Amino acid sequence: MSSKCPTCLKTVYHAERVQAIGFDFHRRCLKCATCSKTLAPGNVSDRGGTPYCSQCYAGAAGIKGYGFGSTLDSHVSGGQSGTNNSPRTAATASNIQPSSNAPPAGANFCANCGTKAAGGNFCANCGNRL
Repeated sequence: MSSKCPTCLKTVYHAERVQAIGFDFHRRCLKCATCSKTLAPGNVSDRGGTPYCSQCYAGAAGIKGYGFGSTLDSHVSGGQSGTNNSPRTAATASNIQPSSNAPPAGANFCANCGTKAAGGNFCANCGNRL
């Protein structure tokens, strides 16, 4: 029994059949959906019934910011940019308390080296003007 190729929609006969991702393809029709590279039956990645080569699949389904996409979308997975799946929200960010080793309010520190000013107009460590 022959079936239809999902790429060209023509009949695929047994002698020319290449099986991949649950479908019968013509050898010339089994190509990456993104770059059109001809694929071997064992070297096909599937996303939603669409064939991809390994490089394009990583870009379509991989984690953004890890070789693909931007670092702003590094928390987004599955090729869905613009969605914030981060567990930290504005509500939790507003509840963050400063650490106990934070400098007291009103303390002067050198902008150059970060040393606490002991008084005067110059840093005792690096000599920078405060």
